[in-house]
Amino acid sequence: MNKYFRTIPVISFVVLLSILCSCSSGTQASTSTTPLPTGPQSSPLLDGNISVTAETNLDNAFVVTANMKNVSVAGYFECFGGAPNHIELYLMDDATYKKFLQKPGVPNILYDSQLMSSADINQAITTPGTYHLVFRNISPATLSPAQQVKTTIVLNWTYY
Repeated sequence: MNKYFRTIPVISFVVLLSILCSCSSGTQASTSTTPLPTGPQSSPLLDGNISVTAETNLDNAFVVTANMKNVSVAGYFECFGGAPNHIELYLMDDATYKKFLQKPGVPNILYDSQLMSSADINQAITTPGTYHLVFRNISPATLSPAQQVKTTIVLNWTYY
């Protein structure tokens, strides 16, 4: 084989290596984070029509982080579409929710609408953690298979 053809791969390797070294010299990997938005924020928890089957709970879990302040859950619900036309709405932290599943009526529930056909909620949350917004339909299935509920409930907060 010709000596010339044997040196081409070596020269190509050296050229490629020098190109790679020159491209990476003086540059460092950088990471950037997007700053959190400032000012009031909100996120819908429930918005629209829902159906809560008789003798069941409808749970909507959400998280409040440590960098959120002035946190509140606000909105309303209204039952429609037939008898008995009432439901219960609860707001509770995760530990209370686990106890609630075992035996409803536990203490430390942040918000309890009682049995209503409509109600407003405006409840502050002061501690970070997982929370549960629970609609409870205590009506027997023989009375109605499900309760229809129109609701708009949002989570409000400010980052700091």
